[in-house]
Amino acid sequence: MNKILVITNGNIGDFVMATSALRLLRQGEQSAEISLITSIKVKPFIEKLNLANAVLYTDFSFARNILRQRAGQILWLIKNYFRLKSANFDTCIFLDHSRFLAKAIALIGIKNLIGPSSWWCGDNIKNPNIKMLTHIVNLPPNSDNLHLSQRYQTIIRNYLNNYNLSMPILPKSDAQDEAVKLLSRSKKYAIAFALRGDNIKGNKKIYPSEYVREIIKNSADIFDADFYFLGTKDSFSDLEQIKDSFPNLSIKNLCGLTKLLDLKPIFEQIDLLISVDTGIIHIAAATDVQIIGLYGANLYNSFPMSHRAIILGVKQPCSPCHYSRTVLKIPCPYGDKPKCLSDIKPPMVIEAVKKQLGDKK
Repeated sequence: MNKILVITNGNIGDFVMATSALRLLRQGEQSAEISLITSIKVKPFIEKLNLANAVLYTDFSFARNILRQRAGQILWLIKNYFRLKSANFDTCIFLDHSRFLAKAIALIGIKNLIGPSSWWCGDNIKNPNIKMLTHIVNLPPNSDNLHLSQRYQTIIRNYLNNYNLSMPILPKSDAQDEAVKLLSRSKKYAIAFALRGDNIKGNKKIYPSEYVREIIKNSADIFDADFYFLGTKDSFSDLEQIKDSFPNLSIKNLCGLTKLLDLKPIFEQIDLLISVDTGIIHIAAATDVQIIGLYGANLYNSFPMSHRAIILGVKQPCSPCHYSRTVLKIPCPYGDKPKCLSDIKPPMVIEAVKKQLGDKK
């Protein structure tokens, strides 16, 4: 039996896009024993998707200082080294770009190591792990223009030696009734917002509150709509202030009240999601909901995989800034208010809302 280890240790949105490649691998290697190394954040998805026989979870926080990051990674390796060593994997496929995990796998001694030629971001940046690979998958040098799902699937297709394609998948949910109760729709339309993304290494994916107020006000003048805020509990208080400024509108703040698996049935019940680049938008893209994506720092390679999405972005000289932020550690010159997002003005969003929803009150 072929034993394959796949490393895909990104955030929630990255993992949702990676499910397209993992699905290809499962279909192409039906008799293989497939194991994953992935983030604990995506555990709810893994447990209900038949993509792997075994999973090792990581809990690496990139919000910590570098010493605490390294300590956490080393402790993880000490804990899991013998489990990985004794598994006797035939092949390791790197979808992830982690240099630590690449070094860890080298210590384990897996003979067949497959990975990409280029780094996951930046223009003409060679994969720093390339020397340890036994098989290199050639990808376009400008990774900022290569969608992550295309990157992941290209690596898997190369391994399988086929030309199949796939779309991201979500696990089935039994929470449809709960979603209906939670939303309690009373208007013709349901419009949801996800306006706070992960703050990792200087990437402030926060859409300005004053813009949100203007979009809600103008949308309510045009459409008979219920409005919803989605996100983590950390966003609750800020968005509650926006909600309180519109006492006569139907606005529900659901931040911190939904689990990852609750989101799929919610998107099956609403008409439109307006979101920055965060895991929520990629979960939505795996459903049939209409989407307006507000993209700034992360252009091109992480758009939602949906034909029902409109992407809004205003290109800046410094964007996309994946490589400069994550590798060169150059902070955003605009601090907490990145120009790439603040230049997406409310009238642009309102026009997109009109296109997506069409008819009026």
